[in-house]
Amino acid sequence: MPRTGRVVSLTGYNHIIARGNGGICIFEDDEDRYRMLTLFEDKLVGNGIGVTAWCLMSNHFHLMVDDSNGRISSCMSGILTSYVKYFNHKTDRVGHLFQDRFKNIPVENDIQAIAFADYIHMNPVKAGVSAVDNYRWSSYRAYVYGYDGFGFCDPGIVLDLVGGSLEYRHYLDERLESAPYDAEPRPRVLDDEVLKIAKEIAFPVSLSDIKAMTPVERRPILCKMRKSGLTVNQFVRAVGLGRATVANGTSGWREF
Repeated sequence: MPRTGRVVSLTGYNHIIARGNGGICIFEDDEDRYRMLTLFEDKLVGNGIGVTAWCLMSNHFHLMVDDSNGRISSCMSGILTSYVKYFNHKTDRVGHLFQDRFKNIPVENDIQAIAFADYIHMNPVKAGVSAVDNYRWSSYRAYVYGYDGFGFCDPGIVLDLVGGSLEYRHYLDERLESAPYDAEPRPRVLDDEVLKIAKEIAFPVSLSDIKAMTPVERRPILCKMRKSGLTVNQFVRAVGLGRATVANGTSGWREF
């Protein structure tokens, strides 16, 4: 079936989402994150596309961009292609890293612009990874402090809509207080440690080879990972197995 064309944003603003194929991690460490941020600056800002908000999670990332010249598709293609080459070479893996095409959601009005910025910045909280003001890998600090250390994000459009940095901070704090999830991270193995733990447990089998193993072959590895404290979602991101496969493969793991 042929792919459908993307919906064009009438305002020029878009919310971009790119996810790891099968939920796998696309960032193993800070070197990977810096590489992606450098690509954002070079291939987006360098081609006249403004970055209004951003957030890097372990297995996906979010952007809100100002693409008044309609260049986002070609620029995102360049970003993803360049990053896949870098990541696959670094990790000695092959095949698809990202899940199909990136998702492009038009931002059609001021209310949506604010809502998307909120959603992007609250991602670490929703995932139970970090409180919003402690998370390094988003544009939140650019919004509330005026500078985030990376320098390519321009939050002006959203800050103008809410009345400035202080107002935005108070506004987002109120959103978090009424959100259906905790504003503090849940105690668990941090995502930055997940891949290291998983690789040590699986050795000498590589994580990319676990998917090709039979259920009987991989069950001991999965159960050991589960005993180490990894959650089902972290399994999915680290190994690329489906949730049902992980759940079935680790049933009774406490007694294994």
